[in-house]
Amino acid sequence: MTIAKLLFLALFFFNTARAADNLPGVWELLIPDAGIASMHTAVTHFNTVVLLDRTHIGPSRKLLLKNRCRGDPAKPRPQDCTAHSVLLDLQTNNIRPLTILTDTWCSSGQFLPDGSLIQTGGDLDGFKKIRKFTPCEQGQFCDWEELQDTVLYEGRWYATNQILPDGSIIIIGGRSANTVEFYPPKKEVGAVKFPFLAEVEDDQMDNLYPYVHLLPNGKLFIFANNKAVLYDYNTNTVTKNYPILNGGPRNYPSAGSSAMLALAGDYS
Repeated sequence: MTIAKLLFLALFFFNTARAADNLPGVWELLIPDAGIASMHTAVTHFNTVVLLDRTHIGPSRKLLLKNRCRGDPAKPRPQDCTAHSVLLDLQTNNIRPLTILTDTWCSSGQFLPDGSLIQTGGDLDGFKKIRKFTPCEQGQFCDWEELQDTVLYEGRWYATNQILPDGSIIIIGGRSANTVEFYPPKKEVGAVKFPFLAEVEDDQMDNLYPYVHLLPNGKLFIFANNKAVLYDYNTNTVTKNYPILNGGPRNYPSAGSSAMLALAGDYS
């Protein structure tokens, strides 16, 4: 390596370090060990944080409350008495175990208007499950509820949930699930075919966890792989096809991210 290259690298790392020193904000360690590895994280209106992990990779480091073990006769450990979800109180930094009974690996969730968290799908015994967590104030007890009388019409793994103007939730896609459905369930509709998801599926399934944003006109912007459409969920029709985005797939498993900025005007 030449002296010029060494000098360039030295200046590069020096300037990078100086730039990092000037960035605003600092990282702060709140909890050295939360007891679980959080796969999904959601902040409630009570300033608490729900951490959620998958359930079938062995015990965690956080014990469940007494007599709240989850049974699985098919596994070498017939009972798992450790938590796979916890609640972090940001005022006290206390961690409390929550009870998840079915597998939430690569599931999806969305808040309802009342602040309750609806969590859907997953793997294995969680494939068609719907779970609900209603947050509570400090000093009160709240936990996950696995709905017994309501399940998904189609199993969902790597789906996306989006709240709608009427307060309901649309659940879109998932592995080998090129359909949409709603919560609360619409019995007269069930799971509705959504051909766009099948059209953008490729060998590595780059149509998982599609990006979904509710637009001011009430329709949904849906992006998967490298394509996007404007979707009218009331009529189950694509009303607009957007130009292909160059550069390859963006969503899972290629694993980019998406955020909607403030919009104004007509997006019909």
